[in-house]
Amino acid sequence: MTYFKMKNVLVLLSIFFITFLLVGCNTIAGSTDEIKIGYQKSGPILTLKNNGELQKELEDLGYKVTWSQFNTGSSILEALNSESVDFAGAGDIPSIFALDKGSNFQYIASEPSAPTSEGILVREGSGIQSIEDLKGKKVAFNNASIAQYLLIKALHSVDLSIDDVESVILNPPDASLAFEKGEVDAWVVWDPYLADAESRGNVIIQTAEDIVPFRSFYFATSEIAEESPEVIELFIEHLSKAGKSIDEDPTEAARLLEEETKIPSATWETVLSRKKSNVQYMDDTALEDLEIEAKDLLDIGLIENEIDFTENIWYPSDE
Repeated sequence: MTYFKMKNVLVLLSIFFITFLLVGCNTIAGSTDEIKIGYQKSGPILTLKNNGELQKELEDLGYKVTWSQFNTGSSILEALNSESVDFAGAGDIPSIFALDKGSNFQYIASEPSAPTSEGILVREGSGIQSIEDLKGKKVAFNNASIAQYLLIKALHSVDLSIDDVESVILNPPDASLAFEKGEVDAWVVWDPYLADAESRGNVIIQTAEDIVPFRSFYFATSEIAEESPEVIELFIEHLSKAGKSIDEDPTEAARLLEEETKIPSATWETVLSRKKSNVQYMDDTALEDLEIEAKDLLDIGLIENEIDFTENIWYPSDE
């Protein structure tokens, strides 16, 4: 064999060897070479997506980042459970319902409880001034939701039950129309629907304050939590930074939310002003809120199983 033929053979072998190594590395990395972020339209996550800082840092580390938008907490948590996304954000009650149905994911962070971001609305001049006045009235709410939970607990607080009102099960867009047309007497809902309806002159007779917690949580798949905890820490670091910027000045986040939802930025500024967006790792207070809610939901028959959160809470390694 001539020198040149030998050289060509060595080059081909080198290329084969390098290709083998690259394929092997990709096989070992599995799904962790792509980070899939599921999101709903909220201030911190839209700010995070828009500023591009997290995405750039992950891409510099060799990850491909994809974003997928979802309209409901249940749908985003279904995607998380099936590992169609690696990260997600959703409310407390949808997450408990998902665990009750056997889903598997990790709570990795939360925003502070924001009970004034949910409430019971009536029209101005309706004559309904208190929870007691709801007796015998038509009340709209989304089934199996934080709204149904609040209504039941609020009624119990004044010795009434859900049977003392006429329940009208509607999703928020349909409930909004029914409420404005006068087809229902009251509407139990959360922001931004709450703030939007309030801006049109409707009256909040009761918020969730001193009745039930109301939190937003952030989640990761168990696979990411086990194999790539450093990615979770990076995600929360940037999400917390985005949340703190909103608490300091909500103007830009409100503008982004207006673009995404067509709800006026002034309404979004109201929404953002009555909650804190500073995202924090899971702590005892957040866990206690979940435990309280899970017990309540079991007691009133909205879930079927006792929920033990022990295996579903992720903490950073240095805590």
